[in-house]
Amino acid sequence: MQKQKIFICGISTECCSYSTLIQDENDFEILSGNKLLKYIDFNYSKYKNITFISSKFYRSLPGGPVDKKFFLKTIQNIKNDLKKNTSIDGILFLMHGAMYVKGINDPEGFFIEKIRSKVSKNCKISLSYDLHGQMTDTIIKNINYFAAYKTAPHIDVKQTYFRAIKMLINGILKNKKNHIVWEKIPVLVSGEMSSTIVEPCKKIYKNLNKFNKLKGINDCNLLIGYVWADAKRATASAIVNCNDVTVGKKICKKIALSYWNNRFKLVYDMQSYKLNKIFNVINNKKFTILADSGDNPTAGGVGSRIDVLEHVFKNNIENTLFAGIFNEEIFRKLKNKKNKIVIKDTISKKKISLAIDKYYLKNDNAILSSNNNTIIFTKYRKPFHYLSDFKELNINLKKYKILVVKSGYLSPELKKLKADNFMILTDGFVTQDFKRIKNFFREKPIYPFQKNFRFNINI
Repeated sequence: MQKQKIFICGISTECCSYSTLIQDENDFEILSGNKLLKYIDFNYSKYKNITFISSKFYRSLPGGPVDKKFFLKTIQNIKNDLKKNTSIDGILFLMHGAMYVKGINDPEGFFIEKIRSKVSKNCKISLSYDLHGQMTDTIIKNINYFAAYKTAPHIDVKQTYFRAIKMLINGILKNKKNHIVWEKIPVLVSGEMSSTIVEPCKKIYKNLNKFNKLKGINDCNLLIGYVWADAKRATASAIVNCNDVTVGKKICKKIALSYWNNRFKLVYDMQSYKLNKIFNVINNKKFTILADSGDNPTAGGVGSRIDVLEHVFKNNIENTLFAGIFNEEIFRKLKNKKNKIVIKDTISKKKISLAIDKYYLKNDNAILSSNNNTIIFTKYRKPFHYLSDFKELNINLKKYKILVVKSGYLSPELKKLKADNFMILTDGFVTQDFKRIKNFFREKPIYPFQKNFRFNINI
């Protein structure tokens, strides 16, 4: 018996269209071969009659728009890999869903369509997505199966890959029929307002698994969308895999309505204050974690703003750890071994002079002490989500009263710490202040940019 072939590829990033940071090949990591197969972490040996062909998976930390030439190059590179392999039976695409490429309205749809055109019509395609991704008709037309994360913060990445690849395998080996139906939902809020660890999204996402048990339904999904890209496709959406289209459409509309009807209840998963108020409300006797949300690199922010740093030093606040601030220039300045150093932020145009008490370099980080505070400056854009990030730099969190991280909702590891936590509503490319977000191409009406309108959908 001839083995079936499944080809694995993709590109994944989240792009803020307002950012000045253009992503190119230097920003992307490429997983391929055994490294990619290991990353997906699937039990391939269970399927003796399938050959899994690992092409290339391009992934990067969220940032600004992706360079168009580089984007087109990634497609060509995967096409070249396809040429080396004939008679492909299935393709697994690993994507985020919120990519932005100037001049290409639907980058994921464009990417999938170009690869799809190089295989037979009988080749089945499964797509894995982040729940902050966005859907289009072009994507739906070119895929056979769809699976998205159901948690934010994302703790089900590998489980989502499993769902996507399992549906694909069943389609190839068992010829199981599947239809995909979807509904746009005119709601577009930040991930911080739609965390699945708090209501109403906690219950909404839990109900997806209940719908999956219904006859005729294979897999239900809800995409929140990505608010910091001014694009026509930027919207929430419900997507359902089904055997029975009639039942699938009904459930899809139910999911869409459940999110729409709860739009006014979408709130942050932690207390949030503006920068000029936050330090007046925190308990100085407790360890506190503050999330600098407007400059969050995991949402597309640059991570270089010094608004919070400036406020702390201006108001003589001590025992604060900043993790971290992206600043390549500081590494050159530190070589001069001066007692003071001027930190400039090219985005906000702010600058601050810091007295250097001591510093050390480790793993492309400069850990600098100044006026009883510690600042981690990074050579490359980097979030601090894991306790190991601090341990690797010989930093003991117990020595500090306040930890400031460039983040929106906190990562699960930081969330578990015995600490008060707040989100600072700071400025930046990924600001939570939606009134300041410019919209030229986004569809209207859409909540919360417009509020007094109806969503006409009948079950």
